[in-house]
Amino acid sequence: MCGIIGLYGFHDAAIPACEGLFAQQHRGQDSCGLATSDGETLHRFRGMGLVRDVLRPEVLHTLPGSSAVGHVRYPTQGAARIENSQPHLFVKEGRARFALASNGDITNLPELGREIEARGYVLEGTNDAEVIAKAIGIWAYEDGLGLEAAIRRWMERGSGAYSTVLLTPTELYAFRDPHGFRPMCTGEKEGGVVVASESVALDILRARFTGTVEPGGILRWGPEGLSRLRGVEGGARHHCIFEHIYFARPDSQVFGESVFDVRRRIGEALADGDDVAADAVVPIPDSANYIGLSYANAREIPLVFGLVRNHYVGRSFIAPDQVMRDDAVRLKFNPLPGFFQGKSVVLVDDSIVRGTTIRKLVRMLRENGAREVHLRIGSPPIRYSCYYGIDTPDRERLVAAHRAAPEVADQLGANSLRYLSLEGLRSAVQRPDHFCYACFTGTYPAGCKRTAQEAGC
Repeated sequence: MCGIIGLYGFHDAAIPACEGLFAQQHRGQDSCGLATSDGETLHRFRGMGLVRDVLRPEVLHTLPGSSAVGHVRYPTQGAARIENSQPHLFVKEGRARFALASNGDITNLPELGREIEARGYVLEGTNDAEVIAKAIGIWAYEDGLGLEAAIRRWMERGSGAYSTVLLTPTELYAFRDPHGFRPMCTGEKEGGVVVASESVALDILRARFTGTVEPGGILRWGPEGLSRLRGVEGGARHHCIFEHIYFARPDSQVFGESVFDVRRRIGEALADGDDVAADAVVPIPDSANYIGLSYANAREIPLVFGLVRNHYVGRSFIAPDQVMRDDAVRLKFNPLPGFFQGKSVVLVDDSIVRGTTIRKLVRMLRENGAREVHLRIGSPPIRYSCYYGIDTPDRERLVAAHRAAPEVADQLGANSLRYLSLEGLRSAVQRPDHFCYACFTGTYPAGCKRTAQEAGC
């Protein structure tokens, strides 16, 4: 999961592009970057860290032009180092031909990487977007296809998830994988165009939402305006359901639905049929807040924000490694003094992946006097790895991979554990057949990176 931004036709595009990335900082905190065009030359800056620390005012002043693409990175493919940060440039004969930023994960990356290296190109990093950029660049500028046909060839050859923006000195392209795994919306403001992962980027720019980049579609903006180019057949939709469960901000519109409304319905479905007695419902902030609120309302149990989150610590699930996740949990949450003493509480979270965070929180509540801790989770058990943009490559590290709910509860130190059923999750979205549930079912619509035995596909 990453966040992308693309702008065309804005005065000093670097500044609003930076604002759009800041609104999507929750999608990745490893690194960030911007590339702009002044109509003739591409300018780029990348760095490790948060938008506010990397894209400082003095940096933005070095990025002139009326169009831009940008990226915030959460590493699913490739280590946390500058070579893997985006946007990537494709350079031919000493000149940058385009800049590219992408959100997703490619399942046939090794095969495509070998083809690129066989053409004499060196892959400086180990992430998907560099392969996308170099493959398109080779086909467009060495094989003579031109950009439109090269992008189409990529869409025919590349498997997996990608929502991608590409900037040339004079044009902005946006294209998306045929499954539509990752969100990609468009907007307009005073003649300028915005492309982003989430609608909150449009909101901060006061841009009007105009639609989405359709799965398998290619859009191009240039001096002559918008062109809808022939892409590839979209087929069945497989939107990532985790965008609604966890990733996206609650004030976003994702896949045609309000994230807040979906989380509200998740909470109602989670409460349905649950009769555990409790003194309070405590959501784990922030992504479980609205699930917990809806659950508490449906159960008529008081909702208490009993865990105080330090918002200057990033999202622990998407920290680059396990050591950082462990430290982040300790620094990120603090219980209300005296609140938990002698109480039975329902602790609500959006999901359990490795179990690292919630195990430490259950222990923290026990240490603060909680009599009982009952876990209620707003998703089904995650039993399989994701290969389309979530950092869960090793199935054996998923706490529910081979355990039933009572066993997981024992592992986490909870009195009870109840997951949302798959049917309950499907009932929370308007078009349930348009979503990918591979991490729950092991059914992979666009293949996976490992053998069937290793991945469980």
